[in-house]
Amino acid sequence: MDVPSMSRPQWTDLVTGKKTYQLKFLAAKILLGRLVHSVKENPTPANIKSCIEQVYNVYAKNAGSPSVQEDLTTIFG
Repeated sequence: MDVPSMSRPQWTDLVTGKKTYQLKFLAAKILLGRLVHSVKENPTPANIKSCIEQVYNVYAKNAGSPSVQEDLTTIFG
């Protein structure tokens, strides 16, 4: 599975904390903890976009990892 486009609404739901998932990829779990907090402190569209880019890039760089593939299936179906 390729990493879905940053324009998908699931990314926004993920970084805003609107939806939570039982993620397997540890680096993303740690990063998301920080990003969700960042968005709660500063919910501007620019900050949300920046947070989406950060988590997207972590998944894109590690796309071959089985735990990344599991997370993407969990989030995007």
